[in-house]
Amino acid sequence: MTDLVESLPASLRRPVRSLVVAKGIFISIASLIMALTFMFVVVLRYGFQADLFAYEEWLLVICFWLYFMAGALGTYTNSHINADLLSYVTESRRLRWIRAVVVCSIELVVSAVVVYWAVLMVRDEIGYYPYWQTTIALNIPFLVPRLGILVGFVLMTMYSALHLYVLLKEGAGEAQADRRSPEPMHTSTGE
Repeated sequence: MTDLVESLPASLRRPVRSLVVAKGIFISIASLIMALTFMFVVVLRYGFQADLFAYEEWLLVICFWLYFMAGALGTYTNSHINADLLSYVTESRRLRWIRAVVVCSIELVVSAVVVYWAVLMVRDEIGYYPYWQTTIALNIPFLVPRLGILVGFVLMTMYSALHLYVLLKEGAGEAQADRRSPEPMHTSTGE
């Protein structure tokens, strides 16, 4: 399959491309912050016998956001982990298309359910407002990493829906072409 954004209607291409670029920039910056933080921790701890105050707390927030934004990017590129053995067993484009539609539909339903749970989680967290749970030293509200969970799952669900849209729009034609032109039979010539 080509890049997802190229298969979308023109009105969706720019917003989706902007989201992907923004996530890529965020992932790059967050990864750099994590690497530099760990470098400073090692230098301070072993070079100066000092400690970086409460770095675990703000690094935890970055890790949550990084993990879920990278998950959303993996869903966009369709490079997340899967156990796709059927495409190695069959050569039928129709069967592969049906499998892809079923898998993508299940992924969309599961993602939508998890988004619902994430909304409930964030809603409950906001409901505790003056008594929010916070980190011990820096008092970062737990709402901040939990928003990363919600945003990540919303993006994963959106990308799953877009993949399903593209599969249904473009893949049905390929599946029909497979039904019209059967694979040539391989015969042995005895050589």
